[in-house]
Amino acid sequence: MSIKTKTVILLVISLVLVGVIIAGSGMYVLYRQMMGSTELTMHNQSVQLAGQVSDLFTSFEESGKKYSEDNDLRSGDAARIQTKLVALQNASWGIDRLNYLDAAGNRLAIAPYDAKVVGDSLADRQFFKDTIADQKAHISDIITNRVNGASSIIITQPVKSAAGQLQGMILQALDLETLQHFLSVVKVGESGVVAVVAQDGTIIAHSNKDRVKQQIAAELLERLKANTGKLINYKDLAGRDSMAIFTPIEKTPWFIITTLPVGEINNGFYTSLQWMLAGLLVGILLVSAVGWRYLLVTLRPLGALVTQAARIADGDLTVAPLQISSSDEVGQLAQSFADMTQKLRTIMRHVADTTVQVASSAEQLTASADQSAQAANQVAASVTSTSEGIERQTTGLSQVVGLIENIAAGSQQGEQATREAAQAAGEAVAATVAGSKAVENASSQMDHIQQTVEDSARVVAELGTSSQEIGMIVETIAGIAGQTNLLALNAAIEAARAGEQGRGFAVVAEEVRKLAEQSQEAAKQISGLIGDIQVKTGQAVAAMASGTEEAKKGTEVVQTAGDAFNAIEGHVKAVAGIINQVADGLITAAQDGEQAASAAREVDQVGKELTDQAQNISAATEEQSASVEEIASSSQELARLADELRKAVSQFKI
Repeated sequence: MSIKTKTVILLVISLVLVGVIIAGSGMYVLYRQMMGSTELTMHNQSVQLAGQVSDLFTSFEESGKKYSEDNDLRSGDAARIQTKLVALQNASWGIDRLNYLDAAGNRLAIAPYDAKVVGDSLADRQFFKDTIADQKAHISDIITNRVNGASSIIITQPVKSAAGQLQGMILQALDLETLQHFLSVVKVGESGVVAVVAQDGTIIAHSNKDRVKQQIAAELLERLKANTGKLINYKDLAGRDSMAIFTPIEKTPWFIITTLPVGEINNGFYTSLQWMLAGLLVGILLVSAVGWRYLLVTLRPLGALVTQAARIADGDLTVAPLQISSSDEVGQLAQSFADMTQKLRTIMRHVADTTVQVASSAEQLTASADQSAQAANQVAASVTSTSEGIERQTTGLSQVVGLIENIAAGSQQGEQATREAAQAAGEAVAATVAGSKAVENASSQMDHIQQTVEDSARVVAELGTSSQEIGMIVETIAGIAGQTNLLALNAAIEAARAGEQGRGFAVVAEEVRKLAEQSQEAAKQISGLIGDIQVKTGQAVAAMASGTEEAKKGTEVVQTAGDAFNAIEGHVKAVAGIINQVADGLITAAQDGEQAASAAREVDQVGKELTDQAQNISAATEEQSASVEEIASSSQELARLADELRKAVSQFKI
């Protein structure tokens, strides 16, 4: 992305941000002004309308006062009153009917005249009761006129005699159509409405006559009363979001509600907002166009500088300086770029000349290093050959010394081994003698064991026979116990037959029977134990017989071992004599080997010293050769670098 594009994007973003801030601030200010203007307009209209309605009822009240002072109406003559009412009704405006009631509430006259209702009593009407109570003028709520069934409002005015006594009252019946016509000429915005509302929320008059007599929600009514003269938001009877303002009507218990849908207010706001945004967009486009033109003029030289930089990057230093007349940062950049190009051109020429000289010196140094390396290699080869010969001699002597030392050590070890063997042979002779005696003792002991086992077997067999006899005795006891038990049972039966006299004998028989049962049970347990003893006695007899047989075999084996020990004793004594003769010969050989090893070690030491000196000479020669090789390698590397530098410089066009 070019600088020009980036700059344009940054400029546009900045303009948009500034525009958004300005638009947001303007929208807020515009909305506040519009809401303030709307509130002021609605308040003024509401106050003006409330004043007009108040003036209307004030005029009706003044007319009522004037009527109450008329002598014809104060005369009490129904005919004069009727004639006067007709004349007054014809001369009045906005009054649907005029009525005259006496102090009892009876209708004495009505204009226009209607004979059907003359004489009717209106004493039950609230407006009559209120006027009688305080003898003052009153304005009623909406009532249904009993004459024509229309919705009306009654304005009362008491009529008093010259002495101040209440004679009756004049009723001015105001048809709601009069108020409806009065409100129809009031226009609040395009779709706003105006209503005259009673204290209980009943709509007395409305721009839309269909709303008359409907009730305003109690919650809305309370909010309106609590915010007299202020705009509040609510939902109207049509369900629209609206704004309303509440204004009391002086000299009446009513008030004016002026409403306007929020949508209408917003429509005006949105229209103004659209014009403002359109102007802002046009301004952004104009500023962007001017900025784009400025960037084209200002940043065009940068494109030429980029082209020249690309040529220099490709190795072309023959570019001509740009002709830029401006003295701003772009002009300074172009001049600095031209100076840099000229200095690069000079440096490349100098580097090219130096590269040729370095390459020539590197070739000479490489040739000298090669000659020195060859000479050093020849010396190193000679020294290495000599060192290898001495080393081979030293190695041979070392091997001879090692063999001699091994022989001497072997002789000493042989001497020691023969001595140990002779000692072991003597010990073996003593051991064989002791073994022979032990075999004789073992043979005697085996004979004794055999006799003991045979005696034990005989005793166990006798024990088995005795246990069988005991078993027979136990069986006899068990039989006796059974017979005793049977006899005890019979005795118990006989005692039972004897009755009370045989009771003691029955007790004895029962005890005898219990003892017989216990004896029989014990005999069974003894019989079981004797059976186990007989089984184990049989097993013991079998084991004794087997032990007797094994004792006989052991006696024979011990006797055979005694004969073998006697033979071993003779052979061991013969081996001991031979070992003593070998030990004497090995002592003599060990002494001769020690003398030979001492002489060989002296020769080996001299060979090692010669080898060390030859190795030192060889190492020094190899170090010199390595140094020469490093010099040669460095010279070759220098030549390679000089060649690479030459190739690199050759890429530039100077």
